[in-house]
Order: sequence, then structure tokens, then C-alpha cells
Amino acid sequence: MTDRLFQTTNAPFDLKECEDCGAYFLSPPPPPEELGKYYPKGFWRGTEEDEDGGEDLRGRLTEWYRRLILRDHARFVGNIAREQRAAGRWKGLLDVGCGDGSVLEAIDCRPCIGFDTADDAVRFVSARGFPAVRGVPDAMPFAPGSFSLVTMFHFLEHVRPAGPHLESARRLLSDGGELVVQVPNSGSWGASLLKRHWAGFDPPRHLINYAPKSLRMTLERAGFEVVAENHFCLRDNPATLANSVAPGSYPPARVARGTVGSGPAALLGDVGYLALTLAAIPFTLLESAAGHGESIMMRCRVAG
Repeated sequence: MTDRLFQTTNAPFDLKECEDCGAYFLSPPPPPEELGKYYPKGFWRGTEEDEDGGEDLRGRLTEWYRRLILRDHARFVGNIAREQRAAGRWKGLLDVGCGDGSVLEAIDCRPCIGFDTADDAVRFVSARGFPAVRGVPDAMPFAPGSFSLVTMFHFLEHVRPAGPHLESARRLLSDGGELVVQVPNSGSWGASLLKRHWAGFDPPRHLINYAPKSLRMTLERAGFEVVAENHFCLRDNPATLANSVAPGSYPPARVARGTVGSGPAALLGDVGYLALTLAAIPFTLLESAAGHGESIMMRCRVAG
């Protein structure tokens, strides 16, 4: 397999499957010192900032679209936060792998803080008005029990092994605290149909891709108990299919490849990508209802 989405390298990568749990992993994985070069400018964002730090009309429309499609995340996490507040357990939210902070902004459960390994991520989150910290995820600089909710949206597929990161998250949770994890679903119908063209594999950035069984096993080994599972996500599921069929149309990929264009051409490219994602929604609804959605979101508590 090659990097179909961002085209950061022409190097081939071998993908292998664990026949027992359904997880797929890169073998061998890229050396840790090389991983940074596979995350290009524009990895999180589909628009480029203006020189004065603002954004043009296209950028503002992109932000509006992000807020719309992140309602699933906001609803899922917001319900947990409300339950914790009602029970007097709310101590705040930590979003691990916070990216550009759009998820934090959509959820807006304060107090909250973003955590990422990238300087750009911390800068983007701070620009949205949220605190953010850069560091190493398996050694996060917070006191034990600092948070009642930790979220990891599309983070675990980028790290291997996952155990140290999950154990760090467990240490940071207060009594009655919870963890929310979301990853691409290698057991989806899309993955079965598209195989190595499925965008959820996304080599070389995704070191491991989980099926529901393998994700549950990973969480349980780290001391968590899964209490809820969700397979539909308006932001991720249609986009995964669109990126599989036409990887060059994905807005952040166009930024990274230098093919984004400007003015009407850029907007036309965005409209074409939007049409692809809309066309994918009926299929993603069907596969999600059958328990084989493009992504998996699991709500967990510390076991026992």
C-alpha cells in the first residue's frame, strides 16, 4: 500500500491482518523518527490561513460545515458531561489528540483542555480560545484524577502500542470518570468492499486499524469496561467513503498536495467533495444500522 491520501511518500507499506481479532497493522511500522514527515501542512485543516491570520469566505464556510457535522460528537460527549454534572462528578474534559480544536469547540464542555504532540495543533486550539498542551501522550503532565472525562477521537490508530496511552488516560480519570474512544472500523462494510483502497487504512499514518472486537480487547486489557458503542458518525463515515473513491478531492489533501486552487476553483472543488460525501450517506446509514459502520465510538469506564 502507498499514501493515497496525502502522497507524502511513494514508499510501499505492508498491511497485515490479525485473524483472531480483525485488526490490521503496518508491518513493519515506520520508524518513530520518520512519522513526523507523514503529517503535512493542512493535515487537520482544509483551508489555508490568510497572511493577516484571518480566513477567507471559503475558510468561514468550512468552519460552519465542521460545526454542523460535529453534532454527533457534541451530543455523545455532552450527554456524558450532563450525567456527570448531575451526579456531582464533573471535573473537566481532556481531549487527547485534539488536532485543530474543532471537536473541543463543538463539545464546549468547560473546563476542558486539548492535548497533542504537534505545535500547530496547540496553536490552532489556542486560537479557538481553549487551553492546550503539547507533549508525549503516554506521559501527560497532569496530576492523577484531574479529569472526569477523557476523549480520544481518531487518536489510537496513530499510536502503537496503545496500552501505555490508555493506561495514562486511566490514571488521569477521577472516581467515576469515563473514556470515549473513536477509531476507523476495519470491520466496516466499506473496508470489506474496498479492501486496500479503503481510506480508513490511511498508511503510513495509521499504524493499526481496529475492528470492534480488537478495540474492546485493547480497552479491556488497559483496565476499561465498554458500556456503550456507536457506529455512525456524520463527520467521519461519509468522508471515509468519499476519500476512498476520490482521495485527491479531500480538502486537507488538496492543501497538502498544493492542488487546492483559489477563488471559484477552490469552492468548486469543495462543492464536488461535499457532493461525494452526501452521496455516501445512505450507504453509511445502512452499514451503521447493521453494526458495520465506517467508524466505532466506544464509551468506557474504569473496570471494577
